[in-house]
Amino acid sequence: MTYLDNKFDLIKPINNTNLIRVGSKKDGGYIVDKNIIKNSNQLLSYGMGLDWSFELEYLNLNKKGSVDIYDHTINIFTFLKPFLKYLKRFLTFRLSYKNLTLRFEPLREYINFVFNKKINFYKKKISNSKKNKSMQVNQTFNQLKTFKNIIFKIDIEGGEFDVIEDVITFNENIEMLIMEFHQLDIRENEFLDIVKKINNYFHVIHIHGNNHCGISKNGLPIALEITFLNNKYKPAKVEYKKEFPDLSLDFPNNPKKNDLFFSFK
Repeated sequence: MTYLDNKFDLIKPINNTNLIRVGSKKDGGYIVDKNIIKNSNQLLSYGMGLDWSFELEYLNLNKKGSVDIYDHTINIFTFLKPFLKYLKRFLTFRLSYKNLTLRFEPLREYINFVFNKKINFYKKKISNSKKNKSMQVNQTFNQLKTFKNIIFKIDIEGGEFDVIEDVITFNENIEMLIMEFHQLDIRENEFLDIVKKINNYFHVIHIHGNNHCGISKNGLPIALEITFLNNKYKPAKVEYKKEFPDLSLDFPNNPKKNDLFFSFK
């Protein structure tokens, strides 16, 4: 067990009895407050990658909800090119029809996802830059159907540090904020400064270390998933959770590696 220095107490989660896992039991799943999920109006999601299980399960849990998702790294060719390679193998009798249908499945799932009527998918990069090819936080909010009861998920591989101060300005609109912070071995001070600002409006209800990246010399996971809840839901009596992962909720992001165990003092 790795014990975190007291300076990391600002990310010590407050106990919450409503926690559930939404999304896959590996990378792509997140721990959230189920009541906030069910009562929200919309999910705003920065970063999708090859796993959109969180967004799909959100829609299953909230029938009135909708999703706006931004990811400039993914498009149909991400899935079409591999399938065409296997189609060529099938046509030259090097692949069975059964295996070909299996290789088609990711492409089919992607098409069904982006054409879902409750999902708006934008192939745009999120940035605080005003360049034409980037979207700023205020622009993504302006495209939402509603400004109220929003759940916000951010997993953009380090880009979170560039946009989080803009995100905080919309704190009154955000019920729950789910973030993955990256590069904490070299951006520790920047991370601590920004969490202090977030904590003015939100409190931590869950954390989980991404085992793809390991542990920094100070014991903090290099990539860390954090779920924040708006402070209007902060309990009158505060109790903290100290040991992680929570084996009833958490699963290793990489199932082939051991999860990251750590504790607050």
